[in-house]
Amino acid sequence: MSVPWRWNLGFAIFGAVLVFLISSSSNPPLTSLVRGLYAFLAFGLLGLFARIVLQQLLQPAKTLGGDKERAEEERGIVLDVTTPTEDDESLSRLMREQWTGSEEPQSAGFEPLKPPRLVSIDDPNPEQVAQAIRRLNDD
Repeated sequence: MSVPWRWNLGFAIFGAVLVFLISSSSNPPLTSLVRGLYAFLAFGLLGLFARIVLQQLLQPAKTLGGDKERAEEERGIVLDVTTPTEDDESLSRLMREQWTGSEEPQSAGFEPLKPPRLVSIDDPNPEQVAQAIRRLNDD
């Protein structure tokens, strides 16, 4: 086991001493001692359980299969930072064209939306106000 048993013992002793000190202020010494013993056992089991759970969570996954299964398991974890070499020329040509502006941009047909102008509240038209109120009441 990667974590020594002394951590469990230390955790159990810490719990027993803590419970003994807290209960000794309002209980007789024998009762406090019994409660400290129960706390020692409880904290020891709790530390053992926490150690087992943490070992299972922090343990790296074991691969049972070959390279194909390992590659499937590593998909999304391993980052491949190399770029393909056959597309280098086409990428550099495309970047040069974009920087120099020698070719029309692909979004040449883009036109921003032109929403209708909103009516000012400073000089309201009574007819438009009435229609707005009718539309609000229809819902």
